[in-house]
Amino acid sequence: MDQIIKLLDVVIWPCVVLMMAFMLRKPIKSLLPFVENVKYKDFEVKFRKELDQIKEEAKEAGIDLQTKIGEKTEIYKLVEISPSSAILESWKDLEIAARKKVEELAPHETKYKNLLQRPIAYLEYTGALTPSTARAIRELQSLRNQTAHKLDVKITKEDALEYSSLAKAILKQIEAIRELPRIKLTALTLIILELNHLIDSGKYDQITIEDAHKAIEQKCIISFLTESTKGDSDFSLYGADGPYASFVEYYHEQMYQIYGGYAGNERRKWGIENLGLCLLLAWTNEIIQQGAGWHPNE
Repeated sequence: MDQIIKLLDVVIWPCVVLMMAFMLRKPIKSLLPFVENVKYKDFEVKFRKELDQIKEEAKEAGIDLQTKIGEKTEIYKLVEISPSSAILESWKDLEIAARKKVEELAPHETKYKNLLQRPIAYLEYTGALTPSTARAIRELQSLRNQTAHKLDVKITKEDALEYSSLAKAILKQIEAIRELPRIKLTALTLIILELNHLIDSGKYDQITIEDAHKAIEQKCIISFLTESTKGDSDFSLYGADGPYASFVEYYHEQMYQIYGGYAGNERRKWGIENLGLCLLLAWTNEIIQQGAGWHPNE
């Protein structure tokens, strides 16, 4: 009798579990779509959030966000059939455009390895892409990779179209590149060092922000500094016969662009409200942070 009881104890519980599963099969089955929807919705929300971030990066980089995918284009037709495939194809088009641009502009001999295998990275390395553009591209690539590895997750047509539009807008910016930057980073960092030395001397606190504004407006920053700090500075590298003579026009233009966008907001953005040399130092550093137009020393 004890053995029979033990046997029943072993058999009954699996039977109970099977009976419960059978009785609850419909409620359980009805929950499965809910689980799938949660999974899809989570990815959709994440995808949308990252798209919004890319749009902000693109806006900061000055990329035309009005670019749209025409209804007669192959990408638009692909969106209607398979949004995921449209995203993969849009990224492929972006890479092809970058590869063509590198083939067109890159020197035949370069120290950068695998430049045609990684054309976008090469354009970023040379300074042809601003940091904001480069970040937007990296985020597009991340979404592309997520899409490629999560084929079981649905992507809406609207999100696929927006992704493709952003990719096309950046593609057009890459196609608009006419030359790779020739300005070396050293040309900027040496100005920073010279400005830092002049500020530390304490002799030129009388140079006001208004003075700096005037020099920027007239595009004569280097000559202004040469004359006003004579005996305490050396800007001969940027003179007509100096190695960085061709840099001066680029420098003045970049500073003028920053002036046009931020003059009057120096205190809010850089914490500067007194010394003109501090302003020139901060804005020279801003050129480096913006990225485009110069390349690292080789």
